[in-house]
Amino acid sequence: FFGALRARVYDDEVRKWIEGIGVEGIGKKLVNSKEGPPTFEQPAMTLQKLLEYGNMLVQEQENVKRVQLADKYLKEAALGDANEDAIKTGSFFG
Repeated sequence: FFGALRARVYDDEVRKWIEGIGVEGIGKKLVNSKEGPPTFEQPAMTLQKLLEYGNMLVQEQENVKRVQLADKYLKEAALGDANEDAIKTGSFFG
């Protein structure tokens, strides 16, 4: 969890760098650049920023759980595997 928070903060720094040079300039800055590889200062990890990203991660995990529950429900619901033969033959009402 804490590693994911830290990665999010650095992801923001990389996004800012890309916005500064433009997407089309990434290759020139990374491949055989005379300037060398890009360097980034250590970003400030404030409590507010960490809480914001932590809440985002929790929300993403909740969304994943919802999707998994929805998939499980649809698979096991009456219209799922229970009626698979009826779906294949097209005979739903006997």
